[in-house]
Amino acid sequence: MYSFIVGIDISKLTLDAVMIINGNKETATHHHLSNTPEQIQKLFKGFSQLPNFSLDKCLICIEASGVYTYPILSFVTQNDANIWVELGTRIKKSGGIQRGKNDKVDALRIALYAAKNQDDVRLWHPSNPTIVKIKNLTGLRDRLMKSKFKLSVPVEEFRQVGDVQTANLLSKAMKSSFEALENDIIAIEKQIKKLLDEDSKLKELFALVTSVVGIGTQTAIALIVYTDGFTLFDDARKLACYAGVAPFAYSSGTSIRGKTRVSQMANMTLKTALHMASLTAIKLDIQLQKYYQKKVAEGKKKMSVLNAVKAKLLHRVISVVQRKEKYENSDKFPLFLS
Repeated sequence: MYSFIVGIDISKLTLDAVMIINGNKETATHHHLSNTPEQIQKLFKGFSQLPNFSLDKCLICIEASGVYTYPILSFVTQNDANIWVELGTRIKKSGGIQRGKNDKVDALRIALYAAKNQDDVRLWHPSNPTIVKIKNLTGLRDRLMKSKFKLSVPVEEFRQVGDVQTANLLSKAMKSSFEALENDIIAIEKQIKKLLDEDSKLKELFALVTSVVGIGTQTAIALIVYTDGFTLFDDARKLACYAGVAPFAYSSGTSIRGKTRVSQMANMTLKTALHMASLTAIKLDIQLQKYYQKKVAEGKKKMSVLNAVKAKLLHRVISVVQRKEKYENSDKFPLFLS
């Protein structure tokens, strides 16, 4: 158990930190500071003056806030401190009915959440530096792909309604921009491939994951990035939950009989990648193709069946990673169809 809990609400320029001691809300102290390494260092230097304080007795808790967490995570890495990076939704839902909101209140709520749920703490550890680079490059590639799509939409719309002249005019006008985007995307993909090839472990993981029928380059990269090289998940069901493809029942007593659905709390980037993989799998994999056709013929909704296919793909992926054997459509990697 941690004697000192620090909840930090993070914004782009500032931090609001609240410390509580021994889980006692009455001991809470609030600190407002700039979101810089120097100010964070100064904050914890001040904490070190407290009786019996040490970093190994302290738990820092923050919400996952993307790039804005970099200064505090850098401090944690350099000082071997304990930090829990939690989903904001979990913290919010755990607080019950809430009235009012400001950064100070949010920091206190984060600290109380950490104090209350210490038994379930999941300490953050630095990711593989290569995976971080690949993640950032993949994010940039996705943004360039979206820009490319936005440019092409009006051209295709004019072409579809028969106004070929306007379509050609727009296409010619944006030709250089479109080609520049394509060239940048190709360059990024080469950089990602180079990073994978230079890391022997990631290269092996990539080869294992892409051996599963339906899992292509982009889906494999997404899986490696969001599982931190398959160190965050060792269970296919948990990974399926994270990716939003595991079904959950919705019923209570005799009156509530809702449909079994997947949760909307999911990594949507990974879910989208798996959707494309499932469409490929039901075309190329005979087992999954028969399974899909059978379930649709039974009256199941196509999207529901595709979600099941996504889950089965994840079971195969976890299996090949754990066995360190490439996928073979044989008894070594059985597919349990039902």
